[in-house]
Amino acid sequence: MHEGAGRGRPDGRARCDDHPHDSRPHDSGLDRTVTDTARLVRVDAPRLGHIPSFDGFRGIFVLQVVLYHAGVTAKLLPGSPIIIDWFFVASGFLITSLLLDEQNRSNTIDMRRFYSRRALRLFPAMYAMIAVFTVLMLAVQILAPDALENAGLWWVESLAASLYVYFLVAAFFPATIGAIGHTWSLTVEEQFYFFWPMILKRSLKRGTRRSDRNLIIGCLAFIAIFVTIRMSFQHVVTWDGIEAHFVDEDHLSWQGVLYRIAAVRPDMIVCGCLAAFVARAIPRPLTDQVRRIIGVLGAAGWALFVAALLFATRFPFFTMFGSVGYQIALWGLVPMILDLYFRQQSLAARGLAWQPAQWLGQRSYGIYLWHIPVLLPFLAAIESSYGVRKLAIGLVAAGLGVVAGLLSYRYIERRFLRIKETRFTAPQDRMRSEMAGGEIRDPGPGPRPPRHHRPAPDLPAPDRPAADLPADRGADS
Repeated sequence: MHEGAGRGRPDGRARCDDHPHDSRPHDSGLDRTVTDTARLVRVDAPRLGHIPSFDGFRGIFVLQVVLYHAGVTAKLLPGSPIIIDWFFVASGFLITSLLLDEQNRSNTIDMRRFYSRRALRLFPAMYAMIAVFTVLMLAVQILAPDALENAGLWWVESLAASLYVYFLVAAFFPATIGAIGHTWSLTVEEQFYFFWPMILKRSLKRGTRRSDRNLIIGCLAFIAIFVTIRMSFQHVVTWDGIEAHFVDEDHLSWQGVLYRIAAVRPDMIVCGCLAAFVARAIPRPLTDQVRRIIGVLGAAGWALFVAALLFATRFPFFTMFGSVGYQIALWGLVPMILDLYFRQQSLAARGLAWQPAQWLGQRSYGIYLWHIPVLLPFLAAIESSYGVRKLAIGLVAAGLGVVAGLLSYRYIERRFLRIKETRFTAPQDRMRSEMAGGEIRDPGPGPRPPRHHRPAPDLPAPDRPAADLPADRGADS
């Protein structure tokens, strides 16, 4: 989904394997390695490889999002919005890791290639969905203008989504939130994709502990600001409840705008970025003590996540978007991500690596994009039905939403993914793809060791040996 989002052959996945270090004297590679080990943001570290559990997570989570919006699991799992936060954290973690990998490989970040790959991965399906939505809304407004509530606002939605500023428009003009309101999360991630590589590249170019420290402090300050805003509005029970407190018909309250901006939770993406810094700072191979600590923290994160899924809106401690419990649960996503990254042979990681879940996860972006437009004609019937009838309608609508996403992947996304792989893949990655058997694979902007490097005996970041790690995909959301 985010990050989003659909990753499959031939589009990107997450990565997590080893990158060798140079140990020869009188070599520029040694100088860089020594410098990196003294830095706060490590560039020279085991490179990212394919993380099957991340794909599985995407598949399970995007299916739950569809079922939640279709009314099938809304009562069973009222805290399902926290799933979006998992995608945010994962996107921050994966993209930051890949950017650091590229910096390690080539001593720079190719901005043109990064933005081109992002555009080819994300724009085609997004703009296809917006185009279909716009045409349908025009047709309905012409043929049956009374059928649309707030018909005059649909074009604002289309424009906001097209410019990737939907979350800002929704913050200032909440009445515009409607048929494609789910694109708010995609627009938040797109802002991250646009600004973060420039910020990171500038910091890495300076290459000092001071620049690293300033970067980390800036990230922590960003997180603190958004958390403070959300926590200051603890009395707000739901997103809709904010209107009763801070917005009236005569003027737009600054408190309401501030809260809605904070409630989209961009700070969770930054948490993922910090998680990438932490992952690269942990020495390899992992000691038993470090592995146990990661496992314990990961289990705590899982417990908080499940509690938020089950009890959000039911108990004040887990009230969404402003409560102490919900915020702690959000932070618990970070050790969850690190646990899946470092302990790929754990029970949870193996379960999430189930092949059907991975397959669905690789197509999650299109499923997320298209499921709401497909659900719209069914919403009235779902809301007015009860029991088995409501369940049946919801399941049918959800199934059609998934099918629409699969068709998007097959007929729209894959065509542009081929262009992405043939024109905007690093030469080292393309060579590795050809040596792997000629299949176009997506290692993303991940690193390849400089020619003067020689393999180090260290084990890779995950539990399994390097030989078992597939040399294919980077993280494309």
